[in-house]
Amino acid sequence: MEETPITTTSRVLMELVDASGQSERREIRLVPKRQADLRSGLLDENTPLARALLGHHAGEVIPYAVGDLKEIRVLGVTNEAGDIPSGPSDAAEKRRSDVQKAELQSEATAQMIFATASGSKWGDYDLDVDKIMKDHEKEQEKKEE
Repeated sequence: MEETPITTTSRVLMELVDASGQSERREIRLVPKRQADLRSGLLDENTPLARALLGHHAGEVIPYAVGDLKEIRVLGVTNEAGDIPSGPSDAAEKRRSDVQKAELQSEATAQMIFATASGSKWGDYDLDVDKIMKDHEKEQEKKEE
């Protein structure tokens, strides 16, 4: 059996074991920071977990006392040649867009609360949520050009 060491771009199947003995199976791929997206299973090679894994092999149990974890059981390692999928940068852009949209929705909510506040010294206040969202979309289109 060939022992494949964990390196950057390795795909690693592991179990994270906590202090109570409970374990959680995870599969990740180590990647450079700019491509990291944990939701997609792409772990930044500079994180404590990645640094703990580097150089180890399938079948090893690595002590890992971080938070409530006590060890990592490496179940499998595959070193894949080739480029890392471009999805993570798309995922990062989607997250930024989602955050901007959430900020806009938060602003619209704040304005609605203000508009409906009884006894507001500003009098009637008309809120156009559709206009706020359309303005945001126009700003996004300008940024993409």
